[in-house]
Parts: sequence; structure tokens; C-alpha cells
Amino acid sequence: MTPFSAPWEALVFCLVLLAAPLLAQQGRRPLWPLVALIATQSIAFFAGHGAVAYAAVAGGALIHAAGAWHLTRTGALMLLTTGGLTAAAAVSVHLGHLTIALVLSCLAIAMRTGAMPLHVGVAQLCDRAPVVQTQQLASTIALVFVHLRFVDHHAAAMTLAPWLIRGGAIAAIVAALITLVQKDLRGFYRGTTTMHGGMVLAAIGTASYGGFAAALLVTVTMGLALGGIGIMTSALESRVGPVSFSGPGGRVVAFPVLAAAFALFGGAGVGLPGMAGFVADDLLLHTLWMESPFSTVAMILASAFLAVATLTGYAKTFLGRGTPSIAPDLLTRERVVAATLLVLLLVLGFMPGLLLTPADAFLSVTPA
Repeated sequence: MTPFSAPWEALVFCLVLLAAPLLAQQGRRPLWPLVALIATQSIAFFAGHGAVAYAAVAGGALIHAAGAWHLTRTGALMLLTTGGLTAAAAVSVHLGHLTIALVLSCLAIAMRTGAMPLHVGVAQLCDRAPVVQTQQLASTIALVFVHLRFVDHHAAAMTLAPWLIRGGAIAAIVAALITLVQKDLRGFYRGTTTMHGGMVLAAIGTASYGGFAAALLVTVTMGLALGGIGIMTSALESRVGPVSFSGPGGRVVAFPVLAAAFALFGGAGVGLPGMAGFVADDLLLHTLWMESPFSTVAMILASAFLAVATLTGYAKTFLGRGTPSIAPDLLTRERVVAATLLVLLLVLGFMPGLLLTPADAFLSVTPA
């Protein structure tokens, strides 16, 4: 297996997202959860049997749940539930019941990405445990990879695909509309995350029509963009407290680097040209159009509504009369994290074939 194979590349994105929130925040944290997560996700990407891969993903969910338990019981229970679902999927794959494994896997993906109406746990993680939320997005890449490799080749996937596509599109547009009426920055973060959950669910559906690589790219893009938005939101709130859209704006004067990074991550989340999201959205819409014009229109509208919400939220947070602050702009470690995530988004935006080509070759092959 070459260093540029799909499992290696997906693992790199996963590891970056696992480490990014820890590097960006001050204070020491125990290293054993990170080491354990790296081990479980590595097994998930390289396991030769679906039961082993799903079991590894389930182990990662339990580690995330332990980290979230003292911060949000709702978020931790969601992670425990998805751990149970993926463990059950592992048993189903082992017994040869691939249809059951497929349904369990889709439910776990919907909950981990925050697709409506299964978004409550992720919403609580966004509010109370942003580090765990970013890290569980990394593990979600592994979950989607395992799903695409081991159960999405099954005949039942074609039967389930239209429901996933339409359900994901409806979930995305509803979440985007909700994001439009949010009153604070944390609410914008929740809404953006939920909208992308619907997008990933639709992308999982399109994978059954041959869009395996596109579904993986959508998931990776979601992780990088939302991880960046979450880290920048936490960085700003650690300096000025909770940010209300009805309060003073003008924070670009005090935090110009943070404001620029937030703008770029927000743009990546709505398909800014040159970013990975632009390619991911284009591939997703092309496949959607072949199966469901209604879902295509809904997804386009959802992206447009989210773009308006992003511009509005950015303007109310950073633009306007300058608000002075004695807090520093992004520190060196925060700049390194933001730059790393943005470079990855730009690389995938200008050279998407680096991921799409090996992913298509690897995931389109039905495993033995």
C-alpha cells in the first residue's frame, strides 16, 4: 500500500483534526485519550474486515463519550448511542447481515454529523464541549470511510439511497433556515454544523450511485471547515465572552488575524471557490441532479441560506465601529492550527484529485 493510498490520506486528515483543538487551547490535557483515539482510528482505516473496523469506530465513540461526560450528558449519551450502533453494526457484518449493518451505520452517521432531527447531541457538544466536537468530527471521517468501504456496496444501499438523499436535503435546508435566525455566534456554529450533517447524509446516499470519493470529500471538508469555525469561535469567546449578534461588533480591529481566519473557514463551509468545499459541493450537486432534481434545488437553497447566515454573522461579530480589547489576537499555536487547516482546505480545493483519485480506486472495489 503506497503512502498516497486512500486510507493513509484519510488518516492524515483525521489525525490533524484530533490534535488541532488540543494544540489551540491553553492548559495541559492527558495524552492517553488522544493516543487511544489515534489507535482506534488507525485500526478503522486499515482493518481488512468490516467487523473489526466498526468495532474500532465504536471504541473511539466511547472515548469521546468519556471526554464529554462531565461537560454535557446529552452529548455524551449521543456518543454512547452511536458507539452502541456501530458495535451492533460490527456484529451484523460479522454475521453477514449487511442490510442491518447498513441501517445501523446510517443512523450512527446521522447522529455523529448532527443531521436533523437527530442533532440534539451534536448541538450540546458545540455549546459545551467544542474540543470533543472537533475530535468526534475527525472520528466521523473514519466512520464514513468504513461505511463506504464495507456496507455501501450492498444491494440494499441502492434501495435506501433515495431516502437518504431526500432526507439529507430536507435536513440541510431546514437547518440553514434555522441558522439564519440565530442570535449569537454559538448558535451560528450549531446551525452550520447541523446543515452540514444533512449534506453528509445526502452524500452518503449518492455514494450508492458511484460517488464514493465525493462522499468522502464532503465529509473531510465538513470536518476541516467546521473544526476551524469551532476553534475560532472558542478562541474569540475565550477573549471576549459569549458573542451576541445584538451586542457590539467591530472586533476585526482588535483581532484582525482571528477575523480573517474565521472568514476563510466560513467561506470554506459554504463552497468558496478555491477551497475544498467548492469541489465537494459541485460533485455532490452533479450526482444529486441525476437522482433527484428536488434534492438538488433544496441543497442549492440550503447553501445559499447558509452563505447569507455566514455573512450576516460575520458582519455582526467583526464589522462595524471598532471595539477595543486588551486581549491578544491569535497566539502562535492558534495561528499554526488555523494555517494548517486552511492549507489543507486550499490543497484539496486546487488539487482535489490528491484525495479523489485514490479514494475512488480504493472505495469502489467491493471487499471480499
